[in-house]
Amino acid sequence: MTDQADQSDAALIDEAIERLEAAAGRTPSVLTLARHLGLANTTFRRRYPDIVDRLRASGPASTAPAVDPLKVDSDIVRLRQRNRQLTDDLTLAMSSIQRLSIDNRSLRRQLDAAAAVTHLPRRGDEIGF
Repeated sequence: MTDQADQSDAALIDEAIERLEAAAGRTPSVLTLARHLGLANTTFRRRYPDIVDRLRASGPASTAPAVDPLKVDSDIVRLRQRNRQLTDDLTLAMSSIQRLSIDNRSLRRQLDAAAAVTHLPRRGDEIGF
């Protein structure tokens, strides 16, 4: 019974590998295959070490594109400048909001005084909250 179950598992896994290869155009990673089959990565690795070895031997799951160090450096410089600019803009916006809040409070007080508005205490103010 276990041989038959192992064969059906192997056939199912091979079919999943083929499906993932067709979709991605490359050999799937062990993690991708395990997730596709609904298994935890460690469970898959423990149950199917031969398949893990086979996937590992078939090549890397992904190849990283070549990175130009000069482009990376220029991107870092550009992003740092942009970050500084945004930080300055944020500081300016915060100070503008603070100033507008102060002006708003002052204008409301002037309006209340000019209109002779009497403010009633809130419920929490009566009790001392």
